[in-house]
Amino acid sequence: MRPLEILLVVLILLSAWAAFSRKLPRPLLAWLCVLDLLTLAVQAVVEGPHYQMAPAYLAALIFPAIFAMRGIALRRALSAAMLVLTLCSCVLSVLSPMFRFPTPTGSYPIGTSIFHLVNDHPSDPSSAGANGKRELMIQVWYPASPSHAPRAPYRRFSETTVKSSFQAVLWTHARWNPPFAQTGSPFPLLLLNPAWNGRRTNYTYLVEDLVSHGYIVAGIDHTGNSGPTAFPDGHVSQPTPDPRLDLATQSFSELTTYAAQQLEIQVNDNRFVLDQLQGWNQDPANRFFHHIDMDRVGALGHSFGGAVAAQACLEDSRIKSALDMDGSLWGPVQKVGLAKPFMMIEEDVLKPTPAQLQNHLLFIDHLLDLGDTAMKQKSNGYEVVLHGSSHPSYSDQSLYSPLKRISGIGSIPARREYFILRAYVLAFFDKTLRGADPAILNGDSPFPEATLRVLHRP
Repeated sequence: MRPLEILLVVLILLSAWAAFSRKLPRPLLAWLCVLDLLTLAVQAVVEGPHYQMAPAYLAALIFPAIFAMRGIALRRALSAAMLVLTLCSCVLSVLSPMFRFPTPTGSYPIGTSIFHLVNDHPSDPSSAGANGKRELMIQVWYPASPSHAPRAPYRRFSETTVKSSFQAVLWTHARWNPPFAQTGSPFPLLLLNPAWNGRRTNYTYLVEDLVSHGYIVAGIDHTGNSGPTAFPDGHVSQPTPDPRLDLATQSFSELTTYAAQQLEIQVNDNRFVLDQLQGWNQDPANRFFHHIDMDRVGALGHSFGGAVAAQACLEDSRIKSALDMDGSLWGPVQKVGLAKPFMMIEEDVLKPTPAQLQNHLLFIDHLLDLGDTAMKQKSNGYEVVLHGSSHPSYSDQSLYSPLKRISGIGSIPARREYFILRAYVLAFFDKTLRGADPAILNGDSPFPEATLRVLHRP
């Protein structure tokens, strides 16, 4: 819980005790009532209201009614209700915490902006809207000058669900639309692709750290797949699970055919976004003017987004390197590999037993693993096996709850895993885009949880 939330809970518990025991004189009870309501108002304004605290808010509003009552039995019943409600808020705050993102380790402050882009001529008409155009929402994080601009939340309220609504008042280290940093331009650019049905903000733990070290990161919501995504006209795109990419029910042939089609749509989104950013960088009237180093562009992604990053790197000569976080490869890049620098960071892949291969899902996973292995044998770069990680743990999801069935976390503590991931991702792009020679990529891994292997293209 955050500081003002803790203070409010303590005051409500004290109020409940005072109302139940009747050991405080009425003037003190009156002041305590005022203090409760004042703290509630300040907490709501400064930290932001959210559903985990709703029972505690109700408890604080009950106290003035108790204060006005004369009947002892009813006062004590409502006092007990205050206690129960406040404890409910404590439980909700533990199960679904208002977590804090790891502190960025670089020196640059972080700015962020959201943009609506319209592709008038999408390469795949099936991905366009009714008007024949493909609309995209992207979010760009960039090194900024120190600013008192409003702090950016994890997500806009319109892009949350009832369950995730608290994330609209979960503050990040970024600020809305401050000026670019006055030193260090032009900065390398990274295109970020989320997992299947993921969203652009799902990797804030990583994005903020990269930006603090002098990278511009453009997160892409792939319309029809990513979401919820809010557009300027007010409509919100909410994708639903697509059975055509359901590993548990589809044949391997069906999966590879459909995945290759979707891969190309998202790769085209990368090219289009890169075109737009290149145009902004050449426009003296645009605030991105000469802040992007178009000779130093990389791509990264998680899960399906990792395959998109690799394929975009294969197809677009402007993208110099690609990083895949635990994503199986699809499409042409799986067959031909990457001559450009490539890194895959992945969880342990255990060889299945013959009995396990009778399970359709495990069999599909096994075929994908074989394809990934073949691709890496035809690529240059690095493979990092992060022992004890899990597929969801490469995203912010590890912070969502201490319950594994909600967070999906592996055996590595979340912040330790993020520390390792940040180190490898930064080192890879520093080497491939900035010409650095990070020690972490030379020799054995400095982390006991990770195994590093250098990839060489035949």
